[in-house]
Amino acid sequence: MTAVIINMLWLRPGQVGGSETYATQLLKALSKTPGSPPIELVMTPAAHRVHQLRDTNFAITEQDPPLGRIGRIWLENRLFKRVDDHQLVHHLGGTIPKYRNNQKTVVTIYDVQYRDYPQYFSLAKRRYLDGAIQRSLEQAEAVCTISEYCARSLEAHFGYPQEKCRIVPPAFDAPAPRPHHSPEGKKFLLYPAVTWPHKSHEFLIKLLEQLPDLQLVLTGAPGPSHRSVMKAIRRSPAADRITHLGMVDTQRLNLLYQEALCTVFPSQYEGFGQPVIEAMTHGCPVISSQCGALPETVGTGGVTLPMNIDRWVDAIQLIRQSHQRQQWVEAGLLRAADFSSTRTAETQVAIYNELLGR
Repeated sequence: MTAVIINMLWLRPGQVGGSETYATQLLKALSKTPGSPPIELVMTPAAHRVHQLRDTNFAITEQDPPLGRIGRIWLENRLFKRVDDHQLVHHLGGTIPKYRNNQKTVVTIYDVQYRDYPQYFSLAKRRYLDGAIQRSLEQAEAVCTISEYCARSLEAHFGYPQEKCRIVPPAFDAPAPRPHHSPEGKKFLLYPAVTWPHKSHEFLIKLLEQLPDLQLVLTGAPGPSHRSVMKAIRRSPAADRITHLGMVDTQRLNLLYQEALCTVFPSQYEGFGQPVIEAMTHGCPVISSQCGALPETVGTGGVTLPMNIDRWVDAIQLIRQSHQRQQWVEAGLLRAADFSSTRTAETQVAIYNELLGR
């Protein structure tokens, strides 16, 4: 019998942002972890096609929810209500379905951004999330978050004690030592982010206007602000130096990290900020905002700044100096090593085994 069932029905490839990266990296790490209990994944055919999860020991059950989010919620309630009470269900999408039975549950909550930036969410979605998150906090035997910042947010907004949260940070492969490369020839800044309103793409457009010999490369799926971001690019005097590549595969993104002068990350809100650590693992210096969990994530591995154009221009000019850039490359590699896939997987497995009485 499968001991742990992981609910992946929420995963819509290319549409859910950082939670997709977090979940797939966690599963990859779990598949390599000795002592992990038997795991079954419940996911849509589309998610299974995109994330084929080869070379894993997971059992995989495909379910295709009808009628979008409403259908998915209905299917979750129907499926997981019938789970054997000796099994453990991990809802990796942030909320627990509205049902009650005897099985033990784990939920991973990524953020409560909708509470801090309600203007980016409809009233209906805010009301749904309020009820779903409160219910999840009350019913789950273990609440996992991806950062201390997330844990503090749950206490601030819902009164859930942050010390009760289990911190399971994103999993990253160990960074490889990289030779020193001069920043000469590195002529572009990189920003990998879906065009959500809080990602502040317009800030980078204005920033590039102050750096006439650099280019800006944007990657990521189109989000709710994509049309306005592309309009801002077309109107900018720096338009011919800004490229939006859209979704790119992992191999190409890794190459962009290696070739960029630095990764710039001016997000207004992050529950963690996974691209920051991805950049560090590839020897790419990081400059980020001081919003959300980013100061916690960046730590001493990069530069965090207020959203002031002049401060960002100065930081970029400093990184263009060879010795300064190499200093931040080395600091980033050291910081990235704190988020090993092995450590993350062992933390998650320990939670499973504790609840299963193993």
